[in-house]
Amino acid sequence: MVRPDPTSPWSEAFHALREAGSMMRRLPEKLAARSRVWLLTISDDPQPRVNYGRTRLPAPGHPIGGEIKLIHLRKAFPEALDEFNLIYLVSSALPPHAEELVDVAKRRGAKLVWNQNGVAYPGFYGDSYPWFNRRLAALRSRADYIVNQSEFSRISAERYLGASEVPSEVLFNPVDTSLFAPAQAPLPPGPWRILAAGTSHALYRTKSALETLRVLLSRGHDVRLAIAGEFRWSGAGSQVRDALRGLEEKVSILPPFRQAEAPAIYRNAHLLLHTKYNDPCPTVPIEAMACGLPVVGTRSGGMGELVSEACGVLVPVAQGWTRDVSGNPELLADAVERVMTARDIMAGEARARAEKVFDVHPWIARHAMILKEVLCR
Repeated sequence: MVRPDPTSPWSEAFHALREAGSMMRRLPEKLAARSRVWLLTISDDPQPRVNYGRTRLPAPGHPIGGEIKLIHLRKAFPEALDEFNLIYLVSSALPPHAEELVDVAKRRGAKLVWNQNGVAYPGFYGDSYPWFNRRLAALRSRADYIVNQSEFSRISAERYLGASEVPSEVLFNPVDTSLFAPAQAPLPPGPWRILAAGTSHALYRTKSALETLRVLLSRGHDVRLAIAGEFRWSGAGSQVRDALRGLEEKVSILPPFRQAEAPAIYRNAHLLLHTKYNDPCPTVPIEAMACGLPVVGTRSGGMGELVSEACGVLVPVAQGWTRDVSGNPELLADAVERVMTARDIMAGEARARAEKVFDVHPWIARHAMILKEVLCR
């Protein structure tokens, strides 16, 4: 997805055209899915039989994308395509035909569990944010139970999608702590290796990491920065090259990575620098902590819920919804220095927190209880 300029007077018209084009592109799939939806059967099995928003399985090798959050749940509750009693949807990974599926299935007695991630807000989408929220709001209003990925996710959904009276709770995104684990051999103490990972939708996130690197270098530290993930905004290539000038020998740009490649990337860094503003419940810091990486970032979105003072440093930023705010590079550099002076201790605390708070097994167990409770209602 290419992020538009929210200050442009054409922003709303752009999104109207984009939405219309998107609907036309999805029309064949929606029509085919609609025909299959009417053939679905609602199971009377008292045990959860879960559909994750699909009417057929993808071809082998089909990219998972935003559905990565469902990998663990699908293992515990395998996909039920033709006969199910529950639908489980993640707000950030909706299929094109979600409305048709939910409408038919609920009228036939199925239940909907809704996993709420983030929402569109003015600072990220400008005046066009309602275009992106209206679909989420309509589907969320049909839910029988809401799993919020963080308290920030709940607050932002209540603000932009409307109040909800259905039962809900907060469950942070999980991590497989057996797969995401610290390296067996510690890294050399120098140079400092900083990782900035994840898909970026705006320049400020990458620029903030680069400016922090400049400050650290100006203070005499030997530092390397690795940036891993996709740049997903218009003009990203040239803008990142401009921001990189003078730092080319200190920065590595890694390509987008798959889940299986992620642990090795984390293990090759001393700490994670996460500069995204208002991130609801980012998986990257959770995976990094599981690999023994302390986290430096901004105290915004759900980060304060994820990263404790024992395993990272979050710098203060202005709170709001009307603009994305970059962390002060001097403060972020201070935070990096603080972490690196106690890196071994913080690394142990990060791993311990991941095992205690984010491990996938309690997450699966709680979901098993939720699904059975929803069916009993």
